[in-house]
Amino acid sequence: MNLPDLILPKRKHFGLSLGRTSLRAVQIEHGKVKSASEVLLAEGIFNDGVLINKDLFVSALKQLLEAGKFSTPYITVCFSEAHAYSREYTLPLVSVDEIKEAVSWHVKDLFPFPEDEIYFDWRLITSTEKEHKVIVVAVPKNVLDPLIEALSAAGLKPLSFQPGTSAIARLLELKDEQLALVTEVNKKGAYVTLVGGEKSLFTAVVNYTVEDTPETYLKAILQTTDEMIAYYKARGVISDSNFVGIVLSGELASESLITAIQSNAKYPVKILSTPMQNASFNKAYAIATLPIAPPGDIQTINLLPTDLQQVFDTERNNLFYKTVLIRMCIVLSLLVTISLGIYVSASVKKQSLDQRNKELTAKSKGQKGETQSLLLLNAQAKNIVNLAPLRKTPRDKLSVLSKIIPMAIHITQWEYDDSRLIFTLIGVADTREELLAFKQKLEATQEFEKIILPLGSFETPINIRFSITFISK
Repeated sequence: MNLPDLILPKRKHFGLSLGRTSLRAVQIEHGKVKSASEVLLAEGIFNDGVLINKDLFVSALKQLLEAGKFSTPYITVCFSEAHAYSREYTLPLVSVDEIKEAVSWHVKDLFPFPEDEIYFDWRLITSTEKEHKVIVVAVPKNVLDPLIEALSAAGLKPLSFQPGTSAIARLLELKDEQLALVTEVNKKGAYVTLVGGEKSLFTAVVNYTVEDTPETYLKAILQTTDEMIAYYKARGVISDSNFVGIVLSGELASESLITAIQSNAKYPVKILSTPMQNASFNKAYAIATLPIAPPGDIQTINLLPTDLQQVFDTERNNLFYKTVLIRMCIVLSLLVTISLGIYVSASVKKQSLDQRNKELTAKSKGQKGETQSLLLLNAQAKNIVNLAPLRKTPRDKLSVLSKIIPMAIHITQWEYDDSRLIFTLIGVADTREELLAFKQKLEATQEFEKIILPLGSFETPINIRFSITFISK
């Protein structure tokens, strides 16, 4: 995963299956079939797998696109396994870069073509403590180059090329040690391919000519499957423990064909089922769901020519920079808009606050005198409240006096000096004895001191007018 993959959305594509007599395409989105279409090919477009009539082929492609209404020009392409070559190659435990170099160096020894006449790619199958095992797939350039030219003329952009049976092998989900015989039966011929894991080991072609009948065609297919199984059993490749059976695909795959093959073979026979529910679309569906990776990826096979891969890399990089520039402009525009909005909002708020501040200042000045007076009055009230408990009043002392004044003493006037705490009682006593007894009671209360009764108050024995003073303790 590189930076453009993180920022740019994944490129949508659809799968295209190239057959001898037809074109089929399938587009998958969110795991479901979005659209599919097929177009029959006229005779004479291909000769031994090589495109010889470009105009008819481009016209068929345009019909296919119009019928399928596909939403993208990008495609992954699978072609007949008969035109591809697969070889296993074992080499010592080396780095990935050294594997690439070793494969490039030995590719001329693996295939019966000069290196400059083929496109090839390899995939790492297994690695042990001592060695790597890779599968190398090649296709002649004279098969692929005309197809690429025609696809481009139809407005399509191929992202990947792969043999069809290799794509189907992924759908079988075989374990590494398991083998199966994929038999694709079409109206003009059949392909019988031994597959193991996600690789094809060998492909045999069964032709259906005008001289053949359905019976002879079926007999030839049965003979081919028997011979391949017997051959690889004799070599120790196929055994009862690792061979899962025969898998049918293609235009003529049906329950009746299963019955016919099963009667001749002791191994299980089944039709490869996909969400398309149509075995003739199996290759197109398989290639549509195939993960796309450049030819340099060590986990996939992609026979896309290097120069075409460079074109797509450049296109994607340009799209990346364009997308980054557009998004940066959008982000900057949003930031400027947000900043401007914040500035305007802050300015309006500031003006509102300034106006409010002026109004409050004017009110504050008008109410300053009243406020100061209220504050002063409040302070004085607090002082009064705080000093109130400390004030001395004659209330308690008068209560004491009311209890000790006898009936014979008549008080006509009393005074109290709160600054000096001096009481003055003026009245009439019935007798001298009552007046002296009253003085003694004042002294006995311990509430008063310095009790002064003038001697002149004793001049007469009865109805004595007196004035007595004393200090409150």
